[in-house]
Order: sequence, then C-alpha cells, then structure tokens
Amino acid sequence: MPAYYGDFVVPELLAEVADWDASVYGPSPSNAARLLTAATVLVLDATNQAYYNVDSSTGLATDTQIADALTMATVIQAAAWAAIGYDPATGGVQTASVVQSSKAGGASDTFADANIAAQARQAAITGLVPDAVRVLRLNNLLIPNPWVFG
Repeated sequence: MPAYYGDFVVPELLAEVADWDASVYGPSPSNAARLLTAATVLVLDATNQAYYNVDSSTGLATDTQIADALTMATVIQAAAWAAIGYDPATGGVQTASVVQSSKAGGASDTFADANIAAQARQAAITGLVPDAVRVLRLNNLLIPNPWVFG
C-alpha cells in the first residue's frame, strides 16, 4: 500500500518478486520482498530530484521507460544485496565480516584486499550499486544539478 504525504503518494514497491524472477537475476530468494522493499527506498531516495509523471493513486511512473528503469534498478540493488548476504532487517548495519586471512595446515594466507572488500560491501549496503546507478543515469533519473526556475 502506498504512503500518502499531503498531495503526493510514495510507492511502497518499485518492483515485485515476479519482476525479479523474470529478470536475469532470478530466481528470487525467500526474503525477496524484504530486499525489494528496502531497495525501493534507496532508489526513490537516489531519484528524489528526478522529474517524471506519476499515477496520482499509486505514485508509480506512468512512462513505461521510466517505470522499467526504476524497476530494474530496484531489482539490481536487491539482487546485489542477496549476493552479499545482506539482510535489510539490520537497518543498514554490516553484520557479516570479510575474510582477512586463511589458514590450512601449516600454510596461511593474508588477503591484502580485505579492507577494500569490506568498504565495497558497506558501500553496497548504504548506497546504490554501480549497475543500478548506470540504469538510472542512462534514463536521466539521477539529477546532478538542482532545477532552477526563473
């Protein structure tokens, strides 16, 4: 159900589990609905300055290309979270660690890129992943400058 704020409606979901299953990222995991709901919030936040027509009762884009881009970016973000094992129930807090070293028998390895991997994981949890950004940018939904009138 969409949320109503004054004269405008904010959609609860930009993508359904069926959209995920029909994409190249399918099949969806058991927590797909929760991932898509959280990804929707992130995509809406990233595109909050974009200007496009919406259905007044749902808040969803009426232009098919725009709607498809928002759906795809949402699915991409949710699929990335699924791939790294992120659960939105943590509220954006990273709960899984990145392996920094490994030991087998008498041999051990230290992974120099562990810090980079941890930073990339945190960035994927708190912001849009690069593929989602590209989909939104290619459809003019990421506005680098504010609108100026007058």
